[in-house]
Amino acid sequence: MSKTLIGEIRQSAFVAEVVADRQTYYVLDGKKHYVLINFSAQRTGYLNLIDKRAVDYVQKRFGGQKNLTATALADRVTKRQFVRDRLDALRILYVLEALGQASRRRARPPARGFLFNLKKRRASA
Repeated sequence: MSKTLIGEIRQSAFVAEVVADRQTYYVLDGKKHYVLINFSAQRTGYLNLIDKRAVDYVQKRFGGQKNLTATALADRVTKRQFVRDRLDALRILYVLEALGQASRRRARPPARGFLFNLKKRRASA
């Protein structure tokens, strides 16, 4: 990792934690990225950097939509540099949930996974 990246992670502020079925995700707010951390075992975990521009893009483009899945988001996105696959979409949705801009609920059987309701983006002052 570059020193710049490590510095950004060190200067990140805690936003919130998002509790999913099998994982708890911790969201930190950096200068250019959100840091999404989850632990898979006692001493191991994952660290993902999510570009703030990607989160803003999803909020602007999909804000106000209900029952949105990560797969549907990944299929409908037009800027592939921000959302390459459904896992990128899911990470962005978790960040939006931590920021209070999305809510999540379980899908009813036979569907699996989560459905997200995104709040409309507030107008900039």
